[in-house]
Amino acid sequence: MAETKAYTLEELKEHTTESDCWLAIHGKVYNVTDFLDEHPGGYDIVVAATGKDATEDYEEIGHSSTATEMLDKYLVGNFAGGVAAPKTKRATSASSGSKSGSGAALFKALLPLLFIALAIALYLQSKA
Repeated sequence: MAETKAYTLEELKEHTTESDCWLAIHGKVYNVTDFLDEHPGGYDIVVAATGKDATEDYEEIGHSSTATEMLDKYLVGNFAGGVAAPKTKRATSASSGSKSGSGAALFKALLPLLFIALAIALYLQSKA
């Protein structure tokens, strides 16, 4: 088996575009360029997490175990910065309670619309 290359933060910062997108997650480096169009949360979220250790960003979203398994296909090496410390139990419980990070993101995006709809309904009811 070939030796796995270790990438530094400086090397990781050279891969921060839509056409060359690398992430460090849990001490591993992944080239996710080919996955950007398939990412349920949109490519821009992934691109925004490049050039640094994205472990915390990845865990905060609450990715499914399937998403974590998919990462293996994009592995290019180890992160010389090491493995980030585990996040708090809150992040761990969020990831176990969610099948997909896109559900939480969708909820956060639609919440303001719900408040606007409620305000309009109350306004119209008070006029009647």
